[in-house]
Amino acid sequence: MFSTPMLAGLEAHRERIGQAAGLLTVAQYLAGWFICSDIRRRGTSAGVSPLRFIGGCGLSILQLQYSEKLQAPALIWTSIFTLAFSLLYSLWFWWYTPLSGRGALYRLTAAVATVTAGLYAYGAQGDGPDVMYRLGMVLTVLALAFIALPLAQLRSIIRAKSSAGLPLPAILASTGATVLWLLYGLLINNTFIVVQKIIAMGLCTVQLSLFIIYPASTSSVGEKKKQR
Repeated sequence: MFSTPMLAGLEAHRERIGQAAGLLTVAQYLAGWFICSDIRRRGTSAGVSPLRFIGGCGLSILQLQYSEKLQAPALIWTSIFTLAFSLLYSLWFWWYTPLSGRGALYRLTAAVATVTAGLYAYGAQGDGPDVMYRLGMVLTVLALAFIALPLAQLRSIIRAKSSAGLPLPAILASTGATVLWLLYGLLINNTFIVVQKIIAMGLCTVQLSLFIIYPASTSSVGEKKKQR
């Protein structure tokens, strides 16, 4: 489907490109450690949303299932690593969540687990074109929503005219991974990965542009460090 002389020349390096994309994806997930470290310093998870961690578990499980259907080694091991990190962060969040706030955490976990189990059961029906198409569509929507999570702070960023709250290292890693996964998707002729990553590039561009439009001021950075 996607065939150009350049892609043909890169075909021999397909798995290396996938491995590099996987490493950047794992690096993106490592950014979660900074959130966990901040939670440990404060001694509580209050004020931090667990959606990135709990949702990351569900998304990684579904991506692992889809990757196995595609028989793509780079996607498989990346999904295993992201699942491991998401589980670790979720347990960390739970440990530092006060008893009074665990009810909401359990409800979110139950909701994510229910949706994940339903989609996984659907995907387990086979590798037919219809199943793969629908599963790919759902994963595209979920993956894009996950990438766009930092934009949930958009209103506060515009109000404060500062991008200090955005995780720049994670966004840079996400951008690099997106470019490489796009190339990998072209090499394995997977339309869903290609479309997903083209849209993801747009989201990453928007996030990076916020650092130019609303640069983090010295006072904002200092304030953030004091809060930690």
